[in-house]
Amino acid sequence: MGAARTIQEEGMEEEEGMEEGDDTWGPYVSVMEEEMREGKSMLARATDYRFSAFVSACPALSFSASHASDCVGLCPLALPSRFRVACIGLCCTLPAEADADVATPALSPSAKRLPMASALVAVATTPAATAKSPACPSKKTSTTTLRARAVSCRATGRSSDDLLWLPRREILTGLGGVAAGLVGYQSFVSSVANAAEEVAGEMTDTLIECMDPTIPCPPTPKTPIVDFTPESTVKRIRRPVHLLEREYQEKYKEAVAKMKVLPASNPLSFTAQAAIHQAYCDHHYHYDPDKKNVDFDVHNSWLFAPWHRMYIYFYEKALGQLIGDDTFGLPFWNWDTPAGMVVPALFKDSFANPLYDSNRNPDHLDMVANLNFLNDKSTPVAFNGPHDKAYQEAIYKNLATQMRGAGCARSFLGEKLCTDNISRQGQGSLESMAHTALHVWVGRGGGTSCTGGVVDFQGKTQCANDMGFLGSAGRDPLFYSHHANVDRMWHIWATKLGGEGFKDPEWLDASFVFYDDVDNPHPVRIKFRDVIDTKNLGYTYDAEADKDLPWKDCQLTSLVPHTKGAGGAMSKLRRAVTKAAVFPVTVTKNNVIEVPSVVVPAKKEGQPRVLVIQGIEYDPNVANKFDVALNVPKDSALDVGPQNFEFAGSFAVVPASGAAGEKVKGGVTFSVEACLEDIKAADDSTVDVIIVPRTEGEIKINSAPTIQS
Repeated sequence: MGAARTIQEEGMEEEEGMEEGDDTWGPYVSVMEEEMREGKSMLARATDYRFSAFVSACPALSFSASHASDCVGLCPLALPSRFRVACIGLCCTLPAEADADVATPALSPSAKRLPMASALVAVATTPAATAKSPACPSKKTSTTTLRARAVSCRATGRSSDDLLWLPRREILTGLGGVAAGLVGYQSFVSSVANAAEEVAGEMTDTLIECMDPTIPCPPTPKTPIVDFTPESTVKRIRRPVHLLEREYQEKYKEAVAKMKVLPASNPLSFTAQAAIHQAYCDHHYHYDPDKKNVDFDVHNSWLFAPWHRMYIYFYEKALGQLIGDDTFGLPFWNWDTPAGMVVPALFKDSFANPLYDSNRNPDHLDMVANLNFLNDKSTPVAFNGPHDKAYQEAIYKNLATQMRGAGCARSFLGEKLCTDNISRQGQGSLESMAHTALHVWVGRGGGTSCTGGVVDFQGKTQCANDMGFLGSAGRDPLFYSHHANVDRMWHIWATKLGGEGFKDPEWLDASFVFYDDVDNPHPVRIKFRDVIDTKNLGYTYDAEADKDLPWKDCQLTSLVPHTKGAGGAMSKLRRAVTKAAVFPVTVTKNNVIEVPSVVVPAKKEGQPRVLVIQGIEYDPNVANKFDVALNVPKDSALDVGPQNFEFAGSFAVVPASGAAGEKVKGGVTFSVEACLEDIKAADDSTVDVIIVPRTEGEIKINSAPTIQS
């Protein structure tokens, strides 16, 4: 019959006191059915129910999503392991994702979940098909087996206007083992199909809608949307701004000046281009507005890098069209090399300069850019001043910031975001580190009143702008050169550092629509798979600038001594008396949170380990940041930074719109394999995780950190 059936049969044979026709558990079944109909949690009664009662009750019920979530706790908490697989196959979700070994606290059985339909298929497939794949595969490991899913989000047979689509019937009725026994319970099969609906889903342009009837929503297409066609040759080379000759500088100015005088009704005008970022990044788009009506944002997930690559690509093409030069490449702000660690002079001259923006922080314009801003509050260092100790230290810290925690796609590009769960699952280091720091560093500081502020979607005036606020960032021409370098870092990661993106169809087939052709604007649908290789987009980066990457050889330092096999920074005595943080926990600036003895899964070839923090809630109106370190004593934690071995990464966000009291949810994932090696903890079974809040606002963390492989 298959592995799942065998497990069920063995479990039923071993269950004591269960004879054929025995109705001993009838009363329990009735009570459980009634509780589930009333929406009550089963967890309180979990230890009272035997596996047999659970099997009897499950198929007869038409589960809602809330009932399914109740099942999650019951499966791993109440059942012996030999029964758990059969239980999962009937009506529960997996206790841990099929693509990851998850080290979770013993009392957190529901920390990782998959929809019911995923569990059904996981039970029915062969052992070879369900072998666990790396949660964070190395460049040598194919990521096509990252997850066992009930149905691909490219399942056939859907109509073009479906928001979500059902799996093929044979996926449900063709299951073996315990899952096959469900075909007689039509209401349950129907509910499983509904759960499978939620599994399926790459994010596409057809699933979201801009809810603002005026700018910043893009205009309604007047012509049919066409699919993107890859460019046949590489014509454009992106070069560092600070190395541009005078002729190219003037060309850049001319292109932006012409874009700025286009009427706002032209979707490729500068006004409209800035509005695109505002719409997609500051709550103007909603997912499934007729039913779910959930805020949609391209930040804090695996959408971040490819969406911005698309956006910058069409911006760059428009600039070239405006000056009649199809070889024009968007210059990038080269903030990862010492000579480029300052706001480029080309953007600072205020006289008749279309690249100038008045809404920048004047105190930072001539200083060494701080790529760890919101953490290091030391006095800014003049870029053109003496190259003294303070200057050298500022440069060193910036170099140490580059590519930290970039070990794999999850930790570098961000966690998945699909139609089954469009909450912000987790940012990667490409977004959370230098990208966010420089947004806030360049942007004008906040305040309660100002001239030239931006009105957000709530109708409130935001004074922290332009780069310092997501709703206005696209109004500063420097934004595009900044993001060109963010894109370049992705390019370097993929072409020079061996990084490999996701192979999931939910990522590859995610699509968005942008306008192309200044003279005859028309909408183009472009998929993530179209933009993975920049050659398809007709551009690359200056090879000479990428020949010498000074941060590659940056030597980190240890904040505190480490001993192999210590298992954490705390002494055994202190660990015994230290009260671990109880989650959820609210963190405030400089109040360090210790999470001792976090389980570290054994190292496996090709499966780098990652530290995951989910369920982060924060006020979007202000800058938010906390750092995470490993095996650092609490009294030393405030001194940790990217220059230290112990530093795992940062959670950081650029301020955005939000209603009074509103909390936005997010997460973050760090690659910690190198960190574990550096602190001599690669073979330890536990480490101490230290959370170091850096900003004034309260941040609530609902879930304890876990380390996965």
